[in-house]
Amino acid sequence: MSSPSNIASSRTARSLAAALAGDPFYRTVTVACGEDEAARLAMLEAYFALALAEGEQAGRVDLADAAGHGAAIWTTDTPAALRQAAYAQREAALRALLGERGFAHFTAIVANMEHALAPHGLQDAWYLSIAGIAPAAQGQGLGASVLAPGLAAVDAARAACFLETYNERSLPFYARLGFVSAGRYVEAVTGCGYWLMVRPPSAA
Repeated sequence: MSSPSNIASSRTARSLAAALAGDPFYRTVTVACGEDEAARLAMLEAYFALALAEGEQAGRVDLADAAGHGAAIWTTDTPAALRQAAYAQREAALRALLGERGFAHFTAIVANMEHALAPHGLQDAWYLSIAGIAPAAQGQGLGASVLAPGLAAVDAARAACFLETYNERSLPFYARLGFVSAGRYVEAVTGCGYWLMVRPPSAA
C-alpha cells in the first residue's frame, strides 16, 4: 500500500477529478457548480483529497505511479470503529464542501445504493470505492496495475470484493479481473443505471 506525500496526493486527487468528472454520481453531488466545469473539477479535487485521506486512515490506497496519474481506494477489513471514525471526519468536511443540496444528494445516493446492496450479503467484503486514471495516462495498462496490489491483498485475505459502476464500457475490464455482474439498478437521484460487480473469494 502506498502512502502518498502531500504533493503526490494533490496530483492524484487532480487526476481522479479529471477521470471521474463525467460520472453521474460526481456530477450530481457537485450540483452547486452548475455548468461551471472548472469549478466542478476544483470541487472534485477537494472531494478526492478527502477520500484519499480517509482511505489512508481506514482502508487501502494504491497509487497508479509516482507521478500521481490515478489511484484505487478500498474499504478493507479495518475494524469498524476505525472506519466509522474516518468516515465521520470526512462527512463533516463533505457537508461544507458540497453545500446543502450537493450533500443531500450525496447522502441520498449512498443510502439508495446501500439499500440495493443489502440483499447480497457483502458485509464482510472489501469495497473498491474509487478507481480512476487521468485521461492523458489511460491506455497504458495503469488501470489494471493500480488494482493488482489490492486484488492480491483481497485474495490473501480470502475475501470477496465488490464495486459499483455507472460506466457500462468498464464492465469487460472488470470482468477480466474476475468481477461478475450481480445486478443492474437505477439510482433515483441521478436517474441513471449502475452495475454491482462482485469478485468471489479466491480458492487459492
